[in-house]
Amino acid sequence: MTIKRVLLGLCAVILVQVSPVMAQGLYPLSAQPDGQSWPDANWDNGNLPTSATGEVSALVDDIMERELDDVMGETRAIVIIHKGKLVLERYRTGFGPDTRQLSWSMAKSLTSALVGRALAQGLISDIDAAMPGPWAADDPRSAISWRQWLNMTDGLEYHEIGEPDLAKNDVVQMMFGKGRYDAITYAGALPLAHEPGTHWNYSTAGFHLIARAVQGFVAQNVGAELPASEAMASYVEDSLFAPLGMDARIEFDPAGTFMGGSLVWASARDFARFGYLFLHDGMWGETRLLPEGWVDFSRTKTPADNASVYGAGWWINAADANDIRPAGHGSALGPRDAFSAQGHEGQVIWVVPSRDLVIVRLGLMSNGGENWPALYDWSQKLAMAFPEYRADTPH
Repeated sequence: MTIKRVLLGLCAVILVQVSPVMAQGLYPLSAQPDGQSWPDANWDNGNLPTSATGEVSALVDDIMERELDDVMGETRAIVIIHKGKLVLERYRTGFGPDTRQLSWSMAKSLTSALVGRALAQGLISDIDAAMPGPWAADDPRSAISWRQWLNMTDGLEYHEIGEPDLAKNDVVQMMFGKGRYDAITYAGALPLAHEPGTHWNYSTAGFHLIARAVQGFVAQNVGAELPASEAMASYVEDSLFAPLGMDARIEFDPAGTFMGGSLVWASARDFARFGYLFLHDGMWGETRLLPEGWVDFSRTKTPADNASVYGAGWWINAADANDIRPAGHGSALGPRDAFSAQGHEGQVIWVVPSRDLVIVRLGLMSNGGENWPALYDWSQKLAMAFPEYRADTPH
């Protein structure tokens, strides 16, 4: 029996109250424009708004002309979706619409979506339940909930952003050092430093653990006849990539764990499809892929007091940002409703409901210096060039 057939036999959609405060203060998500078809094999083409053409073109020309040693580095792909249509697309020589590029930490947003898919299909019953992990039942880490992992308030002693010493940087050691053959064994050895749910700390290890937990449910429920990695790859394809029309691939470590914090390969157009799913509240056509409220949960601030720029697998544009990332923001005041997937070396998916907009930028740049603040400014200026509209009025 194929994984797709098993999934069809599960509960199609479970409507859950994901968060008791998920919709407070959030800009309404976009409705599909009247008469606009959902993307099939290709996006419908459209034109930039007349009022935005000059500024958008100038911003895109500027970033595409920059070289690797320049601020913001080398841009390899830009895709802009406005009101459901592809209005701008640019590629560096050697890259094109079908070129898969590496997500790096944008994978966290996809892994969060996979939790939503598993919840909708009944594989996961409650995100406030303890998430399975590599610990004994009496270990306090085994009580950390799905919600806490997704909000990055798991409380583990883990060092990534802001740790310059490669020997002490856990993501370096987990991905390329002693943990490179088995990320879960490395992550599972991290001790608790804070009460779960009270302290935000950016963690790739946490999302590898989330991916492994989803993979465990898949292996038990819908792919028992396959090796765990094959079952997971088939599940992701059937549950998320195929419905969206994405030609994407996920990557596993040598122990067979999906590296859900870091490693998804997809084209810029395909990353735009994923952003479009979140712009439209987890709907794709007439099908609800994510539970009602999941996108609002994803773009609602983590409950921890020490950060205001992160939701659940997505970065948010908090007006009172007290971001702990070094030089994490630039100076441009962009749309406060924007939320984004962000990855190492300048990978970004910006979702802007107030502009009915998805922006994808893929490239290569240093993570240091003024690169991230400049890319943040560029993205905000690009979004602000598009006219605002009210989500409760027809397009």
